[in-house]
Amino acid sequence: MRSFYQSTHWFWVISRIVFVLMFIISMAQIMSDGPLRRGDEVLVNGVCMIGSVVLAILAVIEIARGKKPVWLRIIGGVFMVLFGLGLCVLMASGMVRGGLVLLLFLFIVWFLLAGVRDFVVR
Repeated sequence: MRSFYQSTHWFWVISRIVFVLMFIISMAQIMSDGPLRRGDEVLVNGVCMIGSVVLAILAVIEIARGKKPVWLRIIGGVFMVLFGLGLCVLMASGMVRGGLVLLLFLFIVWFLLAGVRDFVVR
């Protein structure tokens, strides 16, 4: 598994940058809809903001080929795995139908593999 991740290093670095951009666009769109009124909306948006910052920091460190702190890798990996599992719950609850199920499944696999990478590669 480690050799798979090391041989595809730049794919995962670019993926991490794409994830950060997706989270930023999503949060901007959510904030443009109006103020967040419920506590769960604020909590989820706050966790996504913190996760995006961690992923951005990890992407910069990976581009510079520096050594990533263990605690930062763990936070990034947990965030990505939990987000992938959240998408899995979304798919299992039947909220996504039709041709988007396959696309959501691919996103789930992508997020889970990206999260596991933080635990495997130093």
